[in-house]
Parts: sequence; structure tokens; C-alpha cells
Amino acid sequence: MAVPVSSMEYRLAEKLQADHIQYLTQEPLYVTSADFYFPTSPRPLVVFVDGPPHLTENQARKDDIYRTALRHSGYRVLELPYKYDNEKTLIELYEAIRKELAKSSVGIS
Repeated sequence: MAVPVSSMEYRLAEKLQADHIQYLTQEPLYVTSADFYFPTSPRPLVVFVDGPPHLTENQARKDDIYRTALRHSGYRVLELPYKYDNEKTLIELYEAIRKELAKSSVGIS
């Protein structure tokens, strides 16, 4: 089953590529798939870019179950909710990813 990729995810991927930051997209994990996967050390970072479909109460509950399981399995989980698909939001989400990556051994600044 193909996982739909949002416009925001495509745009974030373009920014990551432009900065030569290595990642995988739609990386299958044992309970779900990550929008972005970074093989950071000492623990891998998984990023979820959560647009409006994820902001409903029912979906938020499901997401919490999956992401809690990932945290218990040793992953670092970064959840990036957003309401509006615009340039300001793109920059904010991208900077949040860079900030989290800066905490690990991937060596970005």
C-alpha cells in the first residue's frame, strides 16, 4: 500500500537535499512509517510531518500509540504538526528538523 506524501513533505525534502542532509523518506518501521528517517547517533531520529488529517482527535490518538511504541524502542521522535501549507510554515518545520539534528552526531550547523 502506497503512503500518500504531502506537498509539505516534498518541499521539506527539497530543502534537505539542497543542504546535503541525508535522510530516507517513508521509512517503514515496525508499527508505522516515518515521513523522514535520519540515521543519527546514538539513536535514529524519525520525523512525522502532521498536516490537518493528523489533527483530528481520533488520528492523534492513533499517532500517539505508534509514536510511543517507537520511543520505547529507542527512536527519537520529532512530531511537527501544522495547519497551513505555506512558506512560513515550511521554514518553521525545516528549522525544527535542523535544530533536532544539531543535537546528534550528524554534524550540521
